[in-house]
Amino acid sequence: MEYLYYKSAKGNFGDDLNGWLWPKLFGEEDLSDERAFLGIGTILYEENKHIIAAKDKKKVVFGTGVRPVHKQFPLDEQWDVRFLRGPLSSNHFNRQFKYISDAAYALKLLPEFEKICRITKKYKVSFIPYFKSESYFDWPAICKELGIHYITTHTDKGIEFTLREIAASQFIISEAMHGAILADIFRIPWKRFVLTTPYTEGERISEFKWTDWMNSLDIYRHDPLYLPLYKKGRFHEMVKRLTGGTVEASLLQKSKVRDQILHSLSQSDLDYELSSDQRANEIFSALNEEVERLQATLFKAVY
Repeated sequence: MEYLYYKSAKGNFGDDLNGWLWPKLFGEEDLSDERAFLGIGTILYEENKHIIAAKDKKKVVFGTGVRPVHKQFPLDEQWDVRFLRGPLSSNHFNRQFKYISDAAYALKLLPEFEKICRITKKYKVSFIPYFKSESYFDWPAICKELGIHYITTHTDKGIEFTLREIAASQFIISEAMHGAILADIFRIPWKRFVLTTPYTEGERISEFKWTDWMNSLDIYRHDPLYLPLYKKGRFHEMVKRLTGGTVEASLLQKSKVRDQILHSLSQSDLDYELSSDQRANEIFSALNEEVERLQATLFKAVY
């Protein structure tokens, strides 16, 4: 199969999990194959260039999330939807297709999973920024000042290195959703952090995908660490008045935001999230069944 997923120039472990995980379960990528595979990511939308390029292929959807857009995303007979990421993605298709959770939970099916889980805990708290937040602040310096561990989203050291860094942590604070997802898979309490994503990703998209995933875990309320990135400038009201409310004047005051980051991440009484063992085991079991079903389909296609 051809594996379709978003590829960042510097690498982003959430997306890059696709290129590492699926060949281990379904075989090496074959661009000439008649099937295209959509797994981890919020990539189900009509304007996705990868989907457009694969328009003549049969597309297997395996735990993918819908990207919230205003127009309905039509599916024809070329689509083989095995399951979706969460209830919001399922609702987008009028609950025509079931959901389980994010496809990254299939990580537990790998032989190396238990070995990674048994890694000695080296870090009390680890922080993971969103991959587009990496350039906004000197995160290694901030984490060093706080005495917490920094985990980059970039994958120049490989996916397994990132997995081991997460598994070696007792608690995870993450702006990257797959930082929290991997923590949940490794049964590590996690806390959502919100800073740049309302601007770099879009607030609607960010909230949709986090809610989609968390609701799949039966988590319906959470209290993220939220910090506004931009502040209203001194001329905000004047500009807003002169433009009839069409333009606002907001500023990024890095030094002040940095101070707020330090204060926010230094709290010792944070309430962390973690899906119940029962729900996690239900997800792992359902993923195992879906992997076996798809493996059987692929085996029949070959032989």
